Amino acid sequence: MGRMGGNSRSHSANPSDYKLLEEVGYGASATVYRAIYLPFNEVVAVKCLDLDRCGSNFEDIRREAQTMSLIDHPNVVKAYCSFVVERNLWVIMPFMAEGSCLHLMKIAYPDGFEESAIGSVLKETLKALVYLHKQGHIHRDVKAGNILLDTNGVVKLADFGVSACVFDAADRQRSRNTFVGTPCWMAPEVLQPGSGYNSKADIWSFG
Repeated sequence: MGRMGGNSRSHSANPSDYKLLEEVGYGASATVYRAIYLPFNEVVAVKCLDLDRCGSNFEDIRREAQTMSLIDHPNVVKAYCSFVVERNLWVIMPFMAEGSCLHLMKIAYPDGFEESAIGSVLKETLKALVYLHKQGHIHRDVKAGNILLDTNGVVKLADFGVSACVFDAADRQRSRNTFVGTPCWMAPEVLQPGSGYNSKADIWSFG
């Protein structure tokens, strides 16, 4: 893994070019930091995935980095580059300063967003899903915590740690059978082992 194409200017795969600042998010096997990319004096997000804690999920990690490198849509988070630092995989991404919709609701909107704001966020998220599905990807973890906003109000869908490509075989309509995602947001067919599911599972989570 290294540089990923499609950016107007490249970000290096040299860890010394990045100054990690505060932690802004974490999960079972990853921590996200706000960081400075020193050559550009640019604020970025660095997702550090612990390869030891990921264990047998390395294929998921590889798939996430590959998916993010191929993305080219204004409503989907794209990776600038990724590289291994000791026992961690660093994925360099744009920094979404306002955080997730879930975070915003917890700290500033305990009663939920205004209806107009909800409509705007959902419209932009749906654009992201339409794009991903046309590219053959199922996100599989669509939820408020994975819908991010920047200071300009731009909405981006993030976190492909559990995404899947349904075009990696000859049958473009092939269903998935693995159990991944966040249970309370998951479609019934995803919760039923062996039943199989496709991109419609994302629409259930979206709704």
